[in-house]
Amino acid sequence: MTPEWHKEHEHAFEQAGNEAKGHFKRCPRCKKFVCDNDWNEEAGLCVEDAPREAVEVSAARAQKMKEDIEEKARNTQVFTGEIESRQTMCPKCGKPAGAGKFCNNCGNPLGMVECQECGAKSPAGTRFCGECGGKL
Repeated sequence: MTPEWHKEHEHAFEQAGNEAKGHFKRCPRCKKFVCDNDWNEEAGLCVEDAPREAVEVSAARAQKMKEDIEEKARNTQVFTGEIESRQTMCPKCGKPAGAGKFCNNCGNPLGMVECQECGAKSPAGTRFCGECGGKL
């Protein structure tokens, strides 16, 4: 490449740089060039050196709200799916009877038996009343 070509492109690059600088401001403190979004007009500095108060207050509130939500979530008891299950055992065959009115294995009725003496109800197959001790 010729020296003329380098000179021509160097001039074009310099011109493009000068045009771009018009869209940026130079911070007198840190010497960085920043766009309008990163410029604090009131302070005459970049927002890194002079943050905008309203933006910082909003960011701090949002951060605190996030921390509060996370703390609340940490302290909330969450259902884990652990439920104690109890099987009804058939008094006739001794196997788990299921949840119906009759044993799933032998067909024995599983309803409640009423005590003849006090009227209390006890599971079928129970020999004595849990309330009065009477024979069922």
